[in-house]
Amino acid sequence: MNHNDFFKLIAADGLRGAYLLQGEEEFVKASALKAAEKLIPEDFRAFNMSVLYEPDADALTEACETLPLFGDRRLVVCNGLASGLDYPKLADYIQKMPESSILLINIKGAADSKNSLVKRLRSDGREVEFDELPLSDIIKWCMKTANKQGAVLDSDTARTFAGLVGTDMTAISNELQKLIDTVGPGGTITRDTISRCTVGSIEFQVFAMIDCFTAGKVRDGMRALHGLLEDRDAALGIASFLESRFKLMLEGRKLMDGGLSAQTAAAKLEGNRYANTKACTAAKKYSSAKLAELVGNLANVGYGVVSGGAAAVDALEKIMAGFEW
Repeated sequence: MNHNDFFKLIAADGLRGAYLLQGEEEFVKASALKAAEKLIPEDFRAFNMSVLYEPDADALTEACETLPLFGDRRLVVCNGLASGLDYPKLADYIQKMPESSILLINIKGAADSKNSLVKRLRSDGREVEFDELPLSDIIKWCMKTANKQGAVLDSDTARTFAGLVGTDMTAISNELQKLIDTVGPGGTITRDTISRCTVGSIEFQVFAMIDCFTAGKVRDGMRALHGLLEDRDAALGIASFLESRFKLMLEGRKLMDGGLSAQTAAAKLEGNRYANTKACTAAKKYSSAKLAELVGNLANVGYGVVSGGAAAVDALEKIMAGFEW
């Protein structure tokens, strides 16, 4: 089952027996564990909840065999599996453990698919996969979280935010909280808020500038570039970042030259899914030769200039103004 199915099961008070929680999305996994914890009344968690870390077989079975006190169930959270366990025996035990116990085996990252316990839980439909969330779910989560804390966040701004920060929900949560704290209750999170407060504020401004150029708004793009180059020492860093973004567009363009759609090409590229999709969509306007020339010129800013002084600024402005957008 996926994480949504598991959350629905928790909400319906339907957890029974053992479950394996595995996958790369640790933030959502931790949220699921917190939600499951609430199934045990807070006043009785000290008696009816055990949290174990890579326990041996005896410790794990003892926790599961303990009868609940002042309640009808116990929750056992097993964080990781110790090496050397008799996994086939443990898999057999799980089939007959007390009905009053709920066992959640929490694996950091992806579980070993060759492990006999993992195989058993998977075949029984008790494996919960916590994969990277799709962008649409991240946008909805950001809007809902901001709204709960009294801040306004529209879908377009949430999309921009996710495109900058990435799809790791721990980073998304941390950066979103900064934005919410900045605008306060009743405030509105805007692109300007993101550019001032988010970890990649310079990157955000560069992304916005690239959007201007690729949309044919060269004057707006040059205005944004001049703003970035007010710190003249930043010229080499900006040139390097631009080189990496247009190199990504070039890779996408080459894949599309081979017959792939922009969406399929983006899926084959490494890194942020949203940024890759934007890069491939923008790359459709340009030939591979033109993009390769632009990437080479941007690389030469770094090769040809020892310091980030006026020469780097002039070279960068000339390159961006001279390209056929």
